[in-house]
Amino acid sequence: LTFSQPEEHDRIIAFTSQLAHIVSSAYVKSPEAQRRRGFSAGSFQDMTRVARLDEDMWTELFLDDADYLIRELDILIHHLTDYSEALKARDAERVRALLKEGRELKAAAGGN
Repeated sequence: LTFSQPEEHDRIIAFTSQLAHIVSSAYVKSPEAQRRRGFSAGSFQDMTRVARLDEDMWTELFLDDADYLIRELDILIHHLTDYSEALKARDAERVRALLKEGRELKAAAGGN
């Protein structure tokens, strides 16, 4: 059981729940999502699981935590830009370093 102030709770939920819903919703908007039938593996299922949501409820929740959610989106966009720039430059060492950093940070955060 963890106790927190409402602001702390909202900040945590913006990152641990709401950001995942936005990422998943944006991800399935790729034209490839409609062409993937029969060709997807577990990663697609993992990335899209939370895209099936109640937009009325989640809109209200997102707006309630908008400041925290915007901060997390900006951080995510920054990191995605790092990957995009490394790929555009065909910089294998940078891509490898970005992937290694992500794996190590996941492990440090308690990921398996």
